[in-house]
Amino acid sequence: MSEDGVTEQFLSCWRAINRHLRKGMLTEGEERITRLQWMLLRQVNKEEANTMGNLAAKFGVRPSTISQMADRLEKSQLIRRVPDTRDARIKSITLTEKGQGFIERVESLWAIRLQEGLGRFSPDEQNALLELLERLVASLAG
Repeated sequence: MSEDGVTEQFLSCWRAINRHLRKGMLTEGEERITRLQWMLLRQVNKEEANTMGNLAAKFGVRPSTISQMADRLEKSQLIRRVPDTRDARIKSITLTEKGQGFIERVESLWAIRLQEGLGRFSPDEQNALLELLERLVASLAG
């Protein structure tokens, strides 16, 4: 198979894995969140300095886009906006307890789904897959 063919097949598999892991998981009650909203939640969970401007720069979008996503996540009570103590015009986004719980549930469900899929592989196959993925990560890291 040509290099282009391998790349295309890998990307196709990668997308399918992500699609299967995400399927039906990005929900909170009656609300569904988008993949970008999920990425925003994870970013807010990961770092402290989450001003609207910083998040917009990190995601490469306009601040108004972050604001619209934050509106929906705030309406779902997954995040809250907190005014900066030095400048009330600056708003930071923090997770609510509900938002933290949502992230934990989704990540736990993803781990279970992944374990179910990997459970169909022999231990040797699991180790070989892990070794190849680690090599790919190292190769991409340079």
